[in-house]
Amino acid sequence: MKRFFGFASLALGLVMGGPAWAEKGGWHYYDPDCPIAVGPITMKFLAMQPKRTTDKNCDELSERGAAVLIFDSHESEARDLNWDIRILRDAHVADGAENLEHDTVHHEAPQKYRNGMVSIDHNFREGGDYLALVTLTSDDGKTSYVGRHHFSVAAFDVTALVAYILAGVAGLGVVGALTRPYWQPQKPE
Repeated sequence: MKRFFGFASLALGLVMGGPAWAEKGGWHYYDPDCPIAVGPITMKFLAMQPKRTTDKNCDELSERGAAVLIFDSHESEARDLNWDIRILRDAHVADGAENLEHDTVHHEAPQKYRNGMVSIDHNFREGGDYLALVTLTSDDGKTSYVGRHHFSVAAFDVTALVAYILAGVAGLGVVGALTRPYWQPQKPE
């Protein structure tokens, strides 16, 4: 009986701890209104692939190909600034150390968006990690804010797969251990 409770405790720990462990590897809470801090200004980021799915994502596009990226700010200060938006391959360097010339895959020339929103169509030919780099600048150049948002395209997360497999095996183990007495034939009295 001690062995059963030890096994059940271990399996329950794996089932309960698996998702928490996997979260560090890439599981994210779904938030379609993903905020980007651009200095004191809050902007929201949304990514979609309308030709493939109706899902709206904050940090991951499931497949390569055509996508729509939306940047939206309801703050009036943002509407008076010039928006310079770049999509870069994420080189995983320190913020501010990006190589703009080498890593830029899409660039929206600086301009004002009086409605506080811009929609960008881009065809992602390669999977991997990307960075949305948003720079808001005043006409005189005295005010400038920078915001960054990391996202991925067609990224296969091995950590999440391993966590799912471990949680499934542990769950089957618990069910098997709990139902084992019913598998054994009853001894005649």
